[in-house]
Amino acid sequence: MRLRYLPWLLPLIVGCGSANDSAAPDTPGTTSTGLEGVVRRGPVQPVCREDEPCDAPFSARFEVRSGERFMAHFRSDAMGHFLVHLAPGPYTVTPDSSAPLLGVLWQTHAVVVESTELTHVELDFDTGIR
Repeated sequence: MRLRYLPWLLPLIVGCGSANDSAAPDTPGTTSTGLEGVVRRGPVQPVCREDEPCDAPFSARFEVRSGERFMAHFRSDAMGHFLVHLAPGPYTVTPDSSAPLLGVLWQTHAVVVESTELTHVELDFDTGIR
């Protein structure tokens, strides 16, 4: 008798997890559009040299907002890559307050999700190291 609930319960359980840690509560059916890209932070040392990179991949948690409205969150991996599904339109990406950045709440990026596919962005954040 309990097995008759399994066909509709299994998709619900599987759908609760997400590899990209995103949550877009008001954007059903928008799995083909969103943001993908790379996040970097820098400078990572006080004196930058021409033969050494002065920035580095940034692994952190980020929020996506439309105006003042929370739309999603995502986490970039160790190489700074991320993917978050969003409906087409303008958004603001902000690092989580726990991110190791100077003035984290002022470091926002305005982005626009295109209407036909994933939109590639490269987001650079200032560490405050001088």
